[in-house]
Amino acid sequence: MGERPLEFQRLFAEVRGRLLGEPAPALRLGRYVVGERIGAGGMGVVYAGLDPELGRKVAIKLVRPDRVGAGSAGRERLLREAQAMARVSSPHAVTVYEAGTWGEQVFVVMEFVAGTTLTQWLGEAPRGWREVVEVFLQAGRGLRAAHQAGLIHRDFKPDNVLVGEDGRARVADFGLAHAAAEAVASSMARGTLLQGHVLGGSSTATGALVGSLPYMSPEQHRGTAVDARSDQFSFCVALWEALHGQRPFVGATAEELRSRALAGTIAPPPEGARVPAALRRILLRGLQVEPAHRWPDMAALLAALERASRRRGPALWAVGAALATGLVGWSWRTEHVQEDLCAGAGSEAAEVWGESRRAAVRQAFLATGKPEAVEAWSQVAARLDTYAEEWALAREAACRAANDAERTGPKEQAHLELACLDRSLGELRALVVAFTEDAEGVLGNAVKAAVRLRPLATCRERPELALQIAPSDPAVAVQVQALAGRLDEIAALLKAGEVARALPRAREAATQAELLGHDFTTAEALVLLGSLQSHARDYAAAEATLFTAALAAERGNNLSALVRARTELVVAIGYGQGRTDEALRWSALALNALGRNAGDPIEVRLRTALGLVHARRGDGAAASTELERALALAETTLGPEHHGVATVVGHLASLRADAGDLDAARSLLMRALEIRRHTLGDSHPDTRQTQARLDALGASE
Repeated sequence: MGERPLEFQRLFAEVRGRLLGEPAPALRLGRYVVGERIGAGGMGVVYAGLDPELGRKVAIKLVRPDRVGAGSAGRERLLREAQAMARVSSPHAVTVYEAGTWGEQVFVVMEFVAGTTLTQWLGEAPRGWREVVEVFLQAGRGLRAAHQAGLIHRDFKPDNVLVGEDGRARVADFGLAHAAAEAVASSMARGTLLQGHVLGGSSTATGALVGSLPYMSPEQHRGTAVDARSDQFSFCVALWEALHGQRPFVGATAEELRSRALAGTIAPPPEGARVPAALRRILLRGLQVEPAHRWPDMAALLAALERASRRRGPALWAVGAALATGLVGWSWRTEHVQEDLCAGAGSEAAEVWGESRRAAVRQAFLATGKPEAVEAWSQVAARLDTYAEEWALAREAACRAANDAERTGPKEQAHLELACLDRSLGELRALVVAFTEDAEGVLGNAVKAAVRLRPLATCRERPELALQIAPSDPAVAVQVQALAGRLDEIAALLKAGEVARALPRAREAATQAELLGHDFTTAEALVLLGSLQSHARDYAAAEATLFTAALAAERGNNLSALVRARTELVVAIGYGQGRTDEALRWSALALNALGRNAGDPIEVRLRTALGLVHARRGDGAAASTELERALALAETTLGPEHHGVATVVGHLASLRADAGDLDAARSLLMRALEIRRHTLGDSHPDTRQTQARLDALGASE
């Protein structure tokens, strides 16, 4: 009887117990006690069970013998896939404890999930789109974990996702459908594997039609090779359906459904479907017919969904009925939602600097109890209000220009401007977080940091400054993109004077960049770390870091980082350590790298540093020449009332005072004072320091 299907044994024991008036004996599968049948599907039957040794409830799935294929080869192939499922380690994937055989059947022992399927969860009550996306994000993390373990699901659908009573989603049945189909499809005999070494075997079989028809990717419909991007496609079909109440590909027959999926013909959303256009755009990319046009992997898709779900403020609704009106044979493509996306820049800015964020920063500033807090808040609020408003206008204009460029070309300039603006918003976001989390520490530099935000005009005039050479490996590219955002956050901390907080983060980012092996990004991370070390007056460490940064910049063809690394070396070596001859050589190399980009804002810092080095050497004439060049550049590139102009003017005043020209020094300090009053306010430490210097010069007469 041990060879008979477990269902037969269970029924036999129950009938025998009733006839004899005795309790039915407990059925066992190995050490597991088999309980009631709790589910069944195309692959097999699921029973509740108990592991008496560990005292835990389990689910036991027996795969139907007719799904395994003939003989031991099919069972071994399926067992190999089931055992591989145990490699997946994620709170969002059903944990597999054990896999084995029972007569002709393969069994899989899994964690018991008290709950329901995602299909049932969606139908239990009306769900908001954010709630739906959150559950799918959890399921997506389960898929990502499987892909990282080398497994592809091949049959992702809501029925294969369990939502526990704890609200946690878990993906089930990794690879089982594929394993069964391959076992049936393959008629080739395979060698018998030694017991306990099933995972060491290998098998190849292609061409099997695997998956549930409405969720299958085009490559599955064709019967060609699949990869993790096939799961991504199925995931996007399921999420589209959950959000719109209708699948993206519809057809009266299986062949009609298949042809529409292969053609990429997406049905218009039903009337009344309200889904943010940004979310639709993300799903449209995942639903592309060609895998290469989808998201690089699940990590990239999930990151995009997380960003969209975090957005607050007015939703970017794309109402299906309005879009479908008058469109015969309408097909959803990415370009159909671009105009709606362009109009949503205001909500993106509001997410970063809206009423709730403004209130949080105001409260944090005033809670410090410092006398300058009120004025600092007033200055910061005014500048960030203006910045966010100008960013939204610039982003919308750049977005529409990019749309036009897609049709008329060339498009590189427009897309670089968008990238630059997106990084600018990331810098603003990091600054707001710093203001909120450590108002006590940043208050003295808060206004200066707000003024130092990346000028938006630069994104229009020099968008190539945001250029980042992407790695060829898509997986690395996703990590590089995420790291770039972290570097922007660290740069914002530097501008806010939060050197102590920024340094450990910069070290970690530099290490991560080096491990990724992407020289372009490594150079960016090392320049930032070296700059922080200089601000911390650890000039020797800064020198070593910046030298390495310059080498990485040359290898990675990162000209901007190369100029900045050499400029900061002038500061660390010449100003910080007094090796002026060596610093002058580095300044020549920096100017050479600057080349035709002379006039870039970085040249202001380079000329200023060069002037200070000459002054330290005792060459007042050369120092004056370089500082006057720096001043002219600052007035042109930054604007005559920029705080950076006041910095250069202050250095010139010191030079004039050292030369005994006190009238010139006082005149320059008066100009610096007016600029600082205008940009930083009367109570700012820099303003008070400039006033004190001016008072001291007056007293020295």
